[in-house]
Amino acid sequence: MVFNRSLLARAALGPAAGALLMAFMAAGAIPAYQMYSVGLAAVYTIVVLSVGLLAGWSGIWSVGHPAFFAIGAYFAAYGSGHDWSLEAVVLGAVATGAALGAFLGYAGARFSMLYIALLTLAFTTVTLELVNRWSGVTGGDQGVPVVQLRSALGLGTVLGGGAGAQYLAVGAAAVVLALAVPAAASGLRMRLVAAKSHPLAARTIGIAPEAQSSLSFAVSGACTCFAGVLLGLLTGFVSPEPFSLAFGISLIAACVLGGVGTIVGAVAGGIYLTWNPSLSSAVGLPQPVVQGIVLIGVLLFLPGGAVPFLAKLARSVLRRLPRRPGSEDPSPSPAPEDLAPVAPPPEAADGDPVLLHLEHVSVSYGGLKALEDASLTLRQNEVLAVIGPNGAGKTTLLNVLSGLTGNGRVSGTADFAGRPLLGARATARRRLGIGRTFQHAEVFSELTVAENVLCTRRRITARHRTEVARLLRSVGLTDVADRRPAELPFGLRKRLDLARALAERPKLLILDEPFGGLDTAERALLAGHIRRLHSEGTAVVVIDHVLDDLFSVAHRVLAFDFGRTIGEGTPDAVLQDPKVRSSYLGTVGGRSRPPEHTGERSMVRLHGVGHAYGGVTALRDIELDVRQGVVLGIAGANGAGKSTLAGILHGSLAPSRGGRETTGTVRTSLAPEGRALFKTLSLRENLDVAAYAAGITGASLRERLEETVQWLPPRLRDRMSAPAGALSGGEQQMLAIARALIVGPDVLIVDEPALGLAPALVDEVYDRLAGLARDGLTVVLLEQLLSRAMSVCHEVAVLHEGVVAAHGRPGDPAFEALAEAAYFDGGPVAATTPAATAGTS
Repeated sequence: MVFNRSLLARAALGPAAGALLMAFMAAGAIPAYQMYSVGLAAVYTIVVLSVGLLAGWSGIWSVGHPAFFAIGAYFAAYGSGHDWSLEAVVLGAVATGAALGAFLGYAGARFSMLYIALLTLAFTTVTLELVNRWSGVTGGDQGVPVVQLRSALGLGTVLGGGAGAQYLAVGAAAVVLALAVPAAASGLRMRLVAAKSHPLAARTIGIAPEAQSSLSFAVSGACTCFAGVLLGLLTGFVSPEPFSLAFGISLIAACVLGGVGTIVGAVAGGIYLTWNPSLSSAVGLPQPVVQGIVLIGVLLFLPGGAVPFLAKLARSVLRRLPRRPGSEDPSPSPAPEDLAPVAPPPEAADGDPVLLHLEHVSVSYGGLKALEDASLTLRQNEVLAVIGPNGAGKTTLLNVLSGLTGNGRVSGTADFAGRPLLGARATARRRLGIGRTFQHAEVFSELTVAENVLCTRRRITARHRTEVARLLRSVGLTDVADRRPAELPFGLRKRLDLARALAERPKLLILDEPFGGLDTAERALLAGHIRRLHSEGTAVVVIDHVLDDLFSVAHRVLAFDFGRTIGEGTPDAVLQDPKVRSSYLGTVGGRSRPPEHTGERSMVRLHGVGHAYGGVTALRDIELDVRQGVVLGIAGANGAGKSTLAGILHGSLAPSRGGRETTGTVRTSLAPEGRALFKTLSLRENLDVAAYAAGITGASLRERLEETVQWLPPRLRDRMSAPAGALSGGEQQMLAIARALIVGPDVLIVDEPALGLAPALVDEVYDRLAGLARDGLTVVLLEQLLSRAMSVCHEVAVLHEGVVAAHGRPGDPAFEALAEAAYFDGGPVAATTPAATAGTS
């Protein structure tokens, strides 16, 4: 924790306000009948703060805090009756609250938010039942008095219900608020928020989400028990009534009203809880009704809470005020020279010591083998590229290295820097020296750019902040260090993901598709940075589908397919390996193309279509014509933009630019990648749902359902009442196509129908698609394997990084060579176009 003047000044505001308030109380400026309310507001402020910060920082909504509140109050009552000191009562209550909170937090970390709420609800219910039944200690329904508590440190005696308790409550609240300010700027808060925002990514930087939940709940429970002690002293009498479940709901309402996770919002929530009974009396409505109206109003009009809304309004007003000359924000500095591309690295020496060794490693999920008998050796100071088509096992390999295999069963041996790797937890692998990035830049959205990197440290010092500033400069993020990731384009979020992985200078850096979604300039900068890391002695394992950029930084390449290693060597040697080329391009086998069509009519036409997701460009300048009766293949590697193009052709996704036209009334239907079936519904119900969504009912539905069922193979026709989740992969794919067919489409779009299927099932699925084409249905087939698309389609368009890099007819040797070159490196656009092929069909 680094204390600067600004932080100290903000932390001093709480004690200053508390001292001022106590001065008013002592001077009689506050009426005697209001003194109790002031003390009660201070106590409620501590409770609302503990609940609000637990929810805001850890994402845990608890209805169990009335139980903690009660435990603290009954500690005060029991201690006053057994001559305990004030300090002993406080320590006992705080320790009990921390222990129970740690248990609830650890147990609840395994569950969703709903189940955590139910767990805390059960905790409150059990605690209140014990209070009622343990009458020897609690007095049962009759309650128990709090007489007095003497300080063992000679600080005096606090009488239950006396003025001293009111001063103590205000002073204690001031101290708690003062402690909350540096906590909000600490690594503790950052790590709690990181664990809440993205538990999987948090594990890769050494943060265990269950430990963070346990810690945050322990602190929250301890603070609430402390507030319970103050409540017992303030009231002078403790009974079960104030600790009902209704009070738990009121606490949550107060948190939302003030602003979840804000310190000043907790003060507003505490004041609201204290004076809500007076407000209810003034308007003549029951308290629950007033609370409900206030909560609904806040959720509708101030969803972030009253305090954040007022703070945002104040900032908006201040921004409109004229500024002094020269006070304007500096313009963003250009990308640093550190990111400039450098010369390719020298080859890694064979004599370098071995850093990582995997032998016969397999990963299975039930009956599915995601990785099978994988072996590799990585030397220090080496860049290893891992390639393979979608589903080949690449990401599973990276997950083995970073400990993120989930419920997968891992076998084999792995050693890292001379230590066994497979037995180490994911959170421990960061300490071993392994850093990792993610395909989609999984950053912590609720932290700033700088905090995303700082949270890798348990304790943050001035030296750590200096190191992080230097690291952010090296990746070109200095100008956005105080901004949230959501405000950044995708390329900068990728750099942030890289900076976080590099924060503790790992020995091994794992990069998961780092080039994906970046433009040419950004890929060049990233390649330069990978070379620089290599020159500094960091070993790198990187997977990607952008092969030209990937091969420009790799010393050695490992190729996978169906979970097995199929090739290894230098980039040039591996890419020429027939097995590797076949895994990407596929083999034709005995399947022939559908018969020639005679249709000329355009069904769907795209003009200059482009699409982006945030800062990620998925498609650029797409010109495409889907003609009646044509089987059009869209081939490309994973990440080329096929699924985005499928959504635009279907009409379910509006392009960012360009236009989509249809001739007359054209009904399109999409069988999406991954099938997206309703696994718990039966086969018939899956078809019914699709028909209902298209407005098909009654006799039309029965007729369409009969036709579609006849299209399915006999083994599925006989199992129409079975759940879709019980089918094999190939059977699920045929059901997904049938679901798309039941609406009676003019154009059927099928995205990756062969994904994850065995060869025999692939043949069956494609044979049935060919049958639809023979019946005259227009089909758009999105396929990863180029040769498969060439064997079953009339026309093929090759996508490469969101651009149609080639478009022509299979059977033309010139086009086939051009298509293969375009598939791998986006070669020159083919001379043949949809218009050119239209007249030859």
